[in-house]
Amino acid sequence: MAHIALIGLPGSGKSTLGPLLGEALQAPFLDVDKVLEQSSGSTPRQWVEDLDWETFRSAESVVLASLHRNLEMSESLVLGCGGGIVEAAENRLILEKWQCVWLDAADEILVDRTCDSDRPDHPGISPRDVPRVLRAQREKWYRQLGGEAVDTSNLNPEEVLAIIMKRWGI
Repeated sequence: MAHIALIGLPGSGKSTLGPLLGEALQAPFLDVDKVLEQSSGSTPRQWVEDLDWETFRSAESVVLASLHRNLEMSESLVLGCGGGIVEAAENRLILEKWQCVWLDAADEILVDRTCDSDRPDHPGISPRDVPRVLRAQREKWYRQLGGEAVDTSNLNPEEVLAIIMKRWGI
């Protein structure tokens, strides 16, 4: 039984790699943001625009806690986490019980991967600076939970999957 959480900055490859890893492990893949969207009817962008980042992060924490509680005794699961889920101490306590895989990429790659997405804006931060600013805030927690990052910058999803399977022995 493996509970694997994919963590990392927006654009690092969590949503792309999650289904592939789930398929390789014959385990379901869930994306925290998609679960929140299905239960609330609002996308992360709508949450942030209609309410604020703090309310969105609180809702994300509720989803993570619920998934953890309900799946603790289940079979394997691969979970794609929102990039900022590591900011809340209660989320880190939950994720410490999971096998976390930290995905990362060069800042310019992250910008390219996210420039046309429906992700929420970060007020006061230029889109080109978002990866640098978020990395400065979150890297310590990504490292604490996931150890050494898997750099997805110049790899296709299958190559990233092979690295994860080998490095984590799964």
